[in-house]
Amino acid sequence: MDQPARKEGPRRDAEATRAALIGAAWQEFEECGFEAAQSNRIARRAGFSPQTFYRHFTDKVDILLAVYAEWVAEQQKALAKACTMREAARVILVGQRASFKFRDALRTLAMTNAMVRDARARMRLHNVAYLRVIVPSAAGLSDGQLLRSLLLLERVADACVEGECADPRLSSEDAEKQLAACIEREFGVPPEAA
Repeated sequence: MDQPARKEGPRRDAEATRAALIGAAWQEFEECGFEAAQSNRIARRAGFSPQTFYRHFTDKVDILLAVYAEWVAEQQKALAKACTMREAARVILVGQRASFKFRDALRTLAMTNAMVRDARARMRLHNVAYLRVIVPSAAGLSDGQLLRSLLLLERVADACVEGECADPRLSSEDAEKQLAACIEREFGVPPEAA
């Protein structure tokens, strides 16, 4: 006997509301930074009353972590489509540029907030596991080696985005090439694949 179809309207609405709040928070953090961001403004930006924010998130740190998880997921989707190391470098740099203030807030909070630091550590381990899936040469590397490579690539990408490469007159195209070369070196990808 067939079971009656379950209604998923409220659950779907809750997921859509949560997604809208995360999107609004991403914009708020990017425009205002973490300290100046306001949960009421995030809710209104998403088209909801301030009370709605607190039905889904406990505070700004909670939604910051949700934005972080979403940002990582978006980066991974974009990286999965990259066919060359140059394309991967471009994806990384575009993602870093589009989330400059947000990532700065994340780094700053990770130094003082244990919950953010723990979440960032878990996300990096998640990224290490992701590297094992998408980079064939990662199979022979330890978690420590992959984490070192991940941190190195983060730092090089940050330097490109934050203008440190431009200071010594390295063009954005050259910075992208150098990031691609760094990816190649770290993961042993043959130059012809780049």
